[in-house]
Amino acid sequence: MHGQILTNKDGGETVKILSHHQDVYVISQTDNHKKTGCNYTKEELIAYGWIFPVEKWVPEIGMAYFIPYIDESKYISSTWQNDAYDNRYLALNLVCRTKKEAIALTDKMLGAVTN
Repeated sequence: MHGQILTNKDGGETVKILSHHQDVYVISQTDNHKKTGCNYTKEELIAYGWIFPVEKWVPEIGMAYFIPYIDESKYISSTWQNDAYDNRYLALNLVCRTKKEAIALTDKMLGAVTN
């Protein structure tokens, strides 16, 4: 996380993470709540409106991964080959570590369609 930029959801203001250790973050400038050098937890930063970028998990070659799928099982599995198909699923944020994650994502997708 060191060096990563966070954006505030309210005004587009950005800060840089100066250090991160054991779920404590120090950011590069003051905001309305605390001054630089104060310790923040991730939960505090999120509560103050800072948006953390999503870090994608990329399987190693030969590793199994799971994809949301619209059928009774709600997922399919595949083996990472780093080919065009794998990278397309990754670009669409559909690569999941577990069956449970893939099923939850399928349910979320189905909920968005039915609402």
